[in-house]
Amino acid sequence: MPLPVNSLTEHVSFDIAAFSLETVKRAAYRYINRFAAEICVEGGKVICVLTYPPNTTNASAIKYVADFRKEVLDQDLRQSISEETAPMRNAILALAFSKTKLLGDE
Repeated sequence: MPLPVNSLTEHVSFDIAAFSLETVKRAAYRYINRFAAEICVEGGKVICVLTYPPNTTNASAIKYVADFRKEVLDQDLRQSISEETAPMRNAILALAFSKTKLLGDE
């Protein structure tokens, strides 16, 4: 069984050309219960310093980093899909609300 580690930190970086700062922030927020993330941009990279609670094992930290990287990719793809489908979504909403009496004559 791995021994607990106190004040364990990990540095994770992402190329800003591939992942936006907002995407990384959204992913970090999803893991707020597992680690604290200090995020900054330096030299074309989004740098995340992940600080784990006391008694987090090395094995857990390695898993959290892998999961965090997956979440960053997931958030990036969600953002891309949202941008690609925005015109269609807006058209559907406009059509839906145009047929209601919410804005109609009284």
